[in-house]
Order: sequence, then C-alpha cells, then structure tokens
Amino acid sequence: MPSNTTAQDESGDRIPRWAATAGRQTFGQRLTAMGVRLFGSATEPDTGEVTPSWRVRQHVLRDYHAANLVAARTVSEELVRAGFNTGDVPYGYRARRVRVTPAGRRARWRTRLQIEPVEASTVRMIFVWRGEDRLSTTEIRRRLAASRYPAPLDPETGEPGVWTVAIVRAILRNPKYLGRQVWGRTHHGKPTPQADWVWSEVWVHPPLVTAEEFAAADRRWWGVPASAGANDFSANALPPDQRRAA
Repeated sequence: MPSNTTAQDESGDRIPRWAATAGRQTFGQRLTAMGVRLFGSATEPDTGEVTPSWRVRQHVLRDYHAANLVAARTVSEELVRAGFNTGDVPYGYRARRVRVTPAGRRARWRTRLQIEPVEASTVRMIFVWRGEDRLSTTEIRRRLAASRYPAPLDPETGEPGVWTVAIVRAILRNPKYLGRQVWGRTHHGKPTPQADWVWSEVWVHPPLVTAEEFAAADRRWWGVPASAGANDFSANALPPDQRRAA
C-alpha cells in the first residue's frame, strides 16, 4: 500500500507524491485565480504561499454547498413540472425511459410512469378497502398477505418483498396515483406543508384513483372533517391551483 509520500501511476508503480501532484493548484491558489480576496489568510514561511484560514475555507464551502442545493432544487422542480418522475417508482407503475433534447443542450434520458396492470389493480383494491369499507391499514395488510397480492419489489434485491403497514400507508398517501407528479412532500424526512409541494400538469401519467377516492381513503392526512362530502374530499385532494376552482 502506498505511503503518504508515494502514489501509484496507472501501471501500479510507485512514484513520489510530489511528482504525482506536480502542476496541481492548491485550494488557496484556485481561490486567488478566481479573484477571491483571502481575508484571515496565512503565509507559509517556506514557500511564501498564501493559504486561507479554516474559517475562510468553511465559509467558502458552505456557500458552495448552498449554491448546489439551490441548483439541484431548480432542476428537480423543472423535471416534475415537465411530468418526469423523480425518486422511486410508485407501486403500480413501471419506469419508461424517454429521450429528451432540451433546446441548446445535449440529449438526456428521463423517466415517465406507465401502469403495471396487476399491481395497479392491487392499488385500486387498497383504496376501496380504505375509502369504502373503512378498514384499518393493519387489516388491509393482512388481507393483502392472505390473498397473496403481489408485494412491492425489494429495492436492494429486486425480489418480491412482504406487505407491511408502512407500505400500505405510503400507497394511501402518495398523490402520484392521481396521475400527477409531485415533489417536495418531505424535507429531511419530515412532512412539509402541502402549499410548498411542486405539482406537474394534469395527466402526465395514467391515474389509478380519482381525487374523491384518494381523499376519502385518508381523511386525517388531508384534514377533512368526517362530516364533509365528496366534493370537499375532491377539493382537498387537488393541488392548490385546481382546489380553488373545485
């Protein structure tokens, strides 16, 4: 194994570390080349090189990280509004890869959703049991396992998994079954206000349930009172732009 003073070239031979890194700029040199003034910097006594202090490096890295997050969020919002799937493919659908060529940019592969018939029928059954029969998620899980409905595939092995209450709840709470893409439902693992969600246009992929069926299946999630009617369910299940017109 190479030491801290040696490195390996492509053939596996060891070469001096100074030779392997010759010609590369240090962090401070790259900042200076970009015109950054290094406040709080220090000068190396041997080389005379100006290096940024720990505080300056942390500030630059924090700003760089924040800029990357903003850029990543912008890209995700654009993909969702265009109807492309981000994240895991919901149970009941399969990924369909499409090639798109944005104006002035190279072609890229994106993902849309298409129905998987057997799993889609299972999703509809889950919403019927919950919305019409008022079954608990525990009872729904028991029925799914007893009747051998196909369980979601294990993301690590690709093999059929097992039904759990958490999976049933995730299906009942996923608005992608309305035929729309949605992004930003959670932040650091915690739910975000629905007003902050990013929605696609209507019918970017085939819906598996109606707005009424979706809202009726989980009234607590949408904050709909038990005495409300189907029209109220529909209004709360829709994104804000359409809810106002419902």
